[in-house]
Amino acid sequence: MGSQFDLGSSGSRMRLRDDFISGLEYFKCDDLEAALTLFREADESAAIDDVYQNRYTSFHGLARVFMGDPRGVKLCRKAAVGETNDPEVYCNLAMAENKLGMRESAYQALRRGLRIAPEHAGLLQMKKDIMLREQRGLVEGLKSGNWLNRILGRLVRGARQP
Repeated sequence: MGSQFDLGSSGSRMRLRDDFISGLEYFKCDDLEAALTLFREADESAAIDDVYQNRYTSFHGLARVFMGDPRGVKLCRKAAVGETNDPEVYCNLAMAENKLGMRESAYQALRRGLRIAPEHAGLLQMKKDIMLREQRGLVEGLKSGNWLNRILGRLVRGARQP
């Protein structure tokens, strides 16, 4: 999770809220409950014209998803609607979608984020991870999209579920 989080401002005259920055520290230490409380506070208390409002909302949603609340992805999606400057919003959306098993949606969020910031380390790493996962299949030498791998994958996944 770590290195993609920007603790400073991104050249804007506005600074990130202190409660949000504290929330990031808790988030990095996997104290999701404390992070969620601070992210919610930042999200709900930010001024209407705060340039980081979408970032606050996206981290609020991401923390919810990581705590097991799949409805948190709705906050991440809300933050991404119309976002044109902040790649962190798309990185968070991609992480949330990926965590919930929505790989195609995660990949769309990655592409949108990389259009804003082609060198964003977190987005590039996630893209690499998703692509590696897609290339592996159950039958060595066949891509995961091959019909045989898809059928075997369904059988194996179905056998693992209680």
